[in-house]
Amino acid sequence: MFLLPKGNPLAKNVPVAKLQLPEALDKLKNGNLTGCAIFDFPGADCALVYDGGKLVSAVVHRENKELKDQAALQALVDLMVLANSGNFSVYGFSREMTLAVLGLLNGTAVIEGQEIKQIDFKALMDRIKNEQMTGALQIQTADRTGLIFYKGGATIGFFHDRSATVETSAGEVQQIAGLPGAQADLFIIQNEQAFSADLTGKMDIRKLWEAASGNIFATPPPAAATPAPPAAAPATSAVNSADLEATIIELANQFLGKLGKTLAEKELLNIGGINALKDGGKLNEFLAALEKGSKLLASSNKIKEMSAAISSEAAKL
Repeated sequence: MFLLPKGNPLAKNVPVAKLQLPEALDKLKNGNLTGCAIFDFPGADCALVYDGGKLVSAVVHRENKELKDQAALQALVDLMVLANSGNFSVYGFSREMTLAVLGLLNGTAVIEGQEIKQIDFKALMDRIKNEQMTGALQIQTADRTGLIFYKGGATIGFFHDRSATVETSAGEVQQIAGLPGAQADLFIIQNEQAFSADLTGKMDIRKLWEAASGNIFATPPPAAATPAPPAAAPATSAVNSADLEATIIELANQFLGKLGKTLAEKELLNIGGINALKDGGKLNEFLAALEKGSKLLASSNKIKEMSAAISSEAAKL
């Protein structure tokens, strides 16, 4: 999880299952929020930064990857539809702190991954002041993180991984800076006006939500019985392979929903097609890819049942 400060709590740990994303974003906009909305999922985190009701930044951290703005909003829609747990919190900030947070999330790196012991802090503080920087200095070790926020070169607050809110004292952050292996990153906004556009004006969140939140987990009704075709020559192995491919894809659809069908089709292509499942190694590779891609789609027991059913079908090749 990436660390962001906590300001005035307007909502805390609301289960995402209770939220309709378009309505939630409308409330933040109509409430003229200046601050952050934070989504905490089991395998990902999302931060939305608001300035007077305008959504000026969106960031998603997921599987060591970072998505921003429109890509982050699309990922947030998917996460909310697929996740069976997660929390939502909203914190109000002063506009100065909001701009400093924007620097942390979207700013330019002045220092990146530099060891604390190599930094002349007096010179750095003088530079921040003289150049009237707005942003955040992040100090990290393997276990701790501290933040110092600046607006126009002036220090406006401190925060760390054990804080309940933004603090006025540097004590704990200074202690983190003194730990072995501590490193620093400094991110600043060079042009505040670059973050004035409202991201919700660039994409239709409601349409995205409605498209993604259709009943994706519904099991398709059984196909109507059709008359058996006239007797013909014995089926070839190619026909059997095609039938088995359709069966395996349908199993993924039944256990995982529409996204499972898409996932199975993609992973079959990745291993070279249905006949590759004759090889035990390729079968294991296919099942492992399905399991990884379906962690947010179903419970572990359901995924195991699906894998067993697919293995049984693959044995017929």
